[in-house]
Amino acid sequence: MAELTGNRLKDALLNPNTFCVTWELIPGRGTFEVTQQEVIENAHKAAIKGKIHAISLTDNPGGAPAISPEMFAAEIKRAGVEPLVHVALRDKNRNESESILHGLSMLHVKNLLILTGDYPSSAGFHGTAKPVFDLDSVHGLQLVEALNKGLEYEALGKKIFITPTDFFPGAAISPFKQTEAELMGQYYKLKMKIDAGAKFLVTQVGYDARKFHELLQWLRINNYNTPVMANIFILPYGAGRAMNTNKIPGCVVTDKLLAKLDEERKEQDKGKGARLDRAAKMYAFAKGMGYHGAHIGGHGITCDMVEYIIDKGEEFASNWEELVAEFDFTQKDGFYLFQKDEKNGLNTATLAAKTSKPANPPIYSFSRLVHKSLFNPHSFVFKGLTPLAKAIDKGPRMRSAFHKFEHVNKVVLYDCMDCGDCALFDTAFICPMSQCPKGQRNGPCGGSHEGWCEVYPTEKQCIWVRAYIRLKRSKEENSITKNVVPPCNWELQHSSSWLNFYLGRDHTSKKMGILPPK
Repeated sequence: MAELTGNRLKDALLNPNTFCVTWELIPGRGTFEVTQQEVIENAHKAAIKGKIHAISLTDNPGGAPAISPEMFAAEIKRAGVEPLVHVALRDKNRNESESILHGLSMLHVKNLLILTGDYPSSAGFHGTAKPVFDLDSVHGLQLVEALNKGLEYEALGKKIFITPTDFFPGAAISPFKQTEAELMGQYYKLKMKIDAGAKFLVTQVGYDARKFHELLQWLRINNYNTPVMANIFILPYGAGRAMNTNKIPGCVVTDKLLAKLDEERKEQDKGKGARLDRAAKMYAFAKGMGYHGAHIGGHGITCDMVEYIIDKGEEFASNWEELVAEFDFTQKDGFYLFQKDEKNGLNTATLAAKTSKPANPPIYSFSRLVHKSLFNPHSFVFKGLTPLAKAIDKGPRMRSAFHKFEHVNKVVLYDCMDCGDCALFDTAFICPMSQCPKGQRNGPCGGSHEGWCEVYPTEKQCIWVRAYIRLKRSKEENSITKNVVPPCNWELQHSSSWLNFYLGRDHTSKKMGILPPK
């Protein structure tokens, strides 16, 4: 057993003999509202009962404004419970993200769940807020890792090292995706998250037992020992209907489950008993499968309800395999990473065939040819063009004209937004800055539904779905995890990305070892 750290959540997750429980609370909008007082009261009750290892505080869930979880975390800690603070990067640039982390460290709040965040909703002041998405969840985890090691920066020509922090960061993962491309994108990004420093995982909302098992299988075959918690959302019909129609992005409720909820709400207790028992059964099979804990949430949930789920779940745990059949909520044409084990309804260790068809649109073939000819440092063309790039860069008028020529061509071909730090090479020649509303440069967010973008359902495919099927044709889909693409360097915005590449200024040239001219 690992040595105790004094962080109750961390100690529970790292102890193989403890099944960790977190309770997700949703601080609402406003400062002195009833909702906020209820959160504090629930935290006090949880501290007295002692069965809950941490209170999880959401960060503007659904993209709507709410009281900041980092401020609330101090109150939770004073109530005697360990807080788990969600950090959604949707609303924060990299400077604000770092500032918040410094503040949390000062408050001795150590547990973090680093998230991309839902796209902003229309509930903001005078309408929908401008999304930020300066960092993605992989970058956020890298930032936390850098702070834990003692962040280095330069000021007035001197290197300065910040005192190391002691954060315990986690990440989210959705194994509940329907299509092959969506699901593989989630696992590719999960690899990046773990490698970037995620110390624990929490699943998205879903109810398919086989998918819960699939995640454990994936971790096992990839030799990851990262503890993972099963997200158990106590599901009423209204929330289920919203999830079924993707009104709550990333959460999966099938037609079969929704029909079940519809029947249950006709009971005298409006389905409350069935909801709690379903959550207890999920607790039981998650523990039986090998999950390290349960992340329990839902609207209007009391401390007594959470304790009922824990106690009832422990009762069910000895016969957890008998419960699996109740959670056979397969999506229509849903893809599973492993073949089904017909004996227990879960998965074998044998990978399933990946049968989705690759694509090779003309723009992709053209882009690959151009890249191979002009942007390969080992090609004679590249070596010949480097002196020309230096000459163009020296003259403001030539540089401006060249930039305009490049931009016009890239707008026509890729809808370029002129960031100057081009990531086309990293995403199968689909611009993640202009084509993805969240600007995701390292794999998909968790909000896609049946291959469609969270923000433009039935209108635009997720760019990482498109990238996967392009790369699959040349058997390069695994290259999505090859390199972590850094956040955009906004100093290069509205400048020629071609010159930046040839002259060693952008992230791609640095990755390839192209040095700026002396």
